[in-house]
Amino acid sequence: MYKLASLTNKTAPAWLGYARQALTPREWETIGNGGMSDAKQKAADMEQWMTDLKTGKVGIQCINAPTSLILQKNEILLCALPNVTLKESRSVRVSHGSYGGPSFRIAKGVYYHVGSFGSSSRSREEIRDIDSGILTITNQRFAFSGKMKTVGIDLKKIVGIDPFSDGIAIHRTGYQKTQYFTWRGNIAKLKIGVDGRDYDESFSGLILQYLIEGAMSKK
Repeated sequence: MYKLASLTNKTAPAWLGYARQALTPREWETIGNGGMSDAKQKAADMEQWMTDLKTGKVGIQCINAPTSLILQKNEILLCALPNVTLKESRSVRVSHGSYGGPSFRIAKGVYYHVGSFGSSSRSREEIRDIDSGILTITNQRFAFSGKMKTVGIDLKKIVGIDPFSDGIAIHRTGYQKTQYFTWRGNIAKLKIGVDGRDYDESFSGLILQYLIEGAMSKK
């Protein structure tokens, strides 16, 4: 590894982009020929690939689980992920109790309360696990098959997606609640190729969002 410690021309692209960075001789040679370091090249390639995925110019097929989804005419299976958890908000009622009246100490740490016991309750929303199952994405549908609940969404009814590193939140017409679909971070690895350069990338909610948007753009 070699570090660019100093350069006479402080406005040179090499200094502005790589000052005091430790890189391999091969990377410095690439930079000298007008190229980029490995890290910057990967960032540029991934940005281009994600843009192409979002606009439907490239696609992926990530089939990591058997799916029972019956495909319709001209429907193409794009993604099947196992062990995905469906979460939804639920109203939870919390009760609070209190004694009215004075208290008398009858022993160390023991008190006798005079008066009646009163209670009050309030409702709050909590995101709770609903079911676990297989998440399937096609060029037409977003489907979840769990042990107790099945969800089927036409892609045209999805009005918003919030991506996370380990899942997504789906907003759709005709259903008031937001539905969350989460998984473990190591659920799948993708092999991505850009201009002869290959990268291993972990499957994420943003990749799933762009896969869905790319499928919708072709309709």
